[in-house]
Amino acid sequence: MPLSRRCAETLIDLVEIKLSCLEITDREDMREKELLMRCVQELAAELRGENGSMTAFAAPKRRGRRPKHLQLHELHAA
Repeated sequence: MPLSRRCAETLIDLVEIKLSCLEITDREDMREKELLMRCVQELAAELRGENGSMTAFAAPKRRGRRPKHLQLHELHAA
């Protein structure tokens, strides 16, 4: 269902307001923040005329070390 430009801009504003009010205290809050950020990116893609659900997004940053199998792969690739 296509959204009008005005509706998409209003939704982006509402999501950004929610993001600014969000206090991250646990992993669930972090997941919600990432979901809201993805919503903003999808809506912005829709405004540009792209299919928001098909747009590529940067993966969220991981905390801590990389898994062992990825570390070993990097050693053998060098």
